[in-house]
Amino acid sequence: MTPKRPLVRYHGGKWRLAPWIIQHLPPHRCYVEPFGGGASVLLRKPRAYAEVYNDLDGEIVNLFRVARDDGERLARACELTPFARAEFDTAYDSADDPVEQARRTVFRSFSGFGSAAVTGQSSGFRANSNRSGTTPAHDWMNYPDCLRQLVQRLRGVVIENRDAVECMARHDGPETLHYVDPPYVHSTRSFRARSHCYRHEMNDDQHEALASALHKLQGMVVLSGYRCDLYDRLYSGWTRIDGRAHADGARPRVESLWLSPSVPSASLFPSEGT
Repeated sequence: MTPKRPLVRYHGGKWRLAPWIIQHLPPHRCYVEPFGGGASVLLRKPRAYAEVYNDLDGEIVNLFRVARDDGERLARACELTPFARAEFDTAYDSADDPVEQARRTVFRSFSGFGSAAVTGQSSGFRANSNRSGTTPAHDWMNYPDCLRQLVQRLRGVVIENRDAVECMARHDGPETLHYVDPPYVHSTRSFRARSHCYRHEMNDDQHEALASALHKLQGMVVLSGYRCDLYDRLYSGWTRIDGRAHADGARPRVESLWLSPSVPSASLFPSEGT
């Protein structure tokens, strides 16, 4: 059964864009997400022979490990969690038990405004009940059943907590596909999103170093981001595919994919997936 919602609300998450991205993924034996975040593409794509989720944020990695290995206990804990402001405030405190920490992480994510709360940043409590469609409280009520679907999808996925370049090098090979979704280049963000969107940000020098590493990989690379002068220079020999996305308060933005020269040309056009 295809998951209906992400495991966690995460800045730059690609849940709505995932079907479009998946259309452009080439056939592969091993699939690697070195900047895993919310893993929206991984969770919605067909399963590969080997799959690797990696992120440098230890709290997010803990959530994915708990969901994979102790998902039913996490789902039951979420079922017993009321959609309450007091719970939201408590969720900012760390917990020694991995499952309890995962519960706090995911509750913070779904009960806070935007995606700031998941990385521990200050965010207001989403108490609005007079909105069209479902309310945040109803979304939370339905979350445990959605979580159980995600648990099934995560079985067999290798979960890493290391530097992205090191992770890619460890799992690289001719039949490996690296879907690379790093923090957005700062010049492409809105003013309010130019700092502290992630626990581990990247400056332009780090984007340069990442590009150097990507060019050296044996495997295929599909890179996500917004077009900018830096990426035009770093990936000048790659194929760029533009799509449409909405970000920064529903202001239209164009999300792009850069496909490395090793990606077969058939992946430049929509297909039925990998």
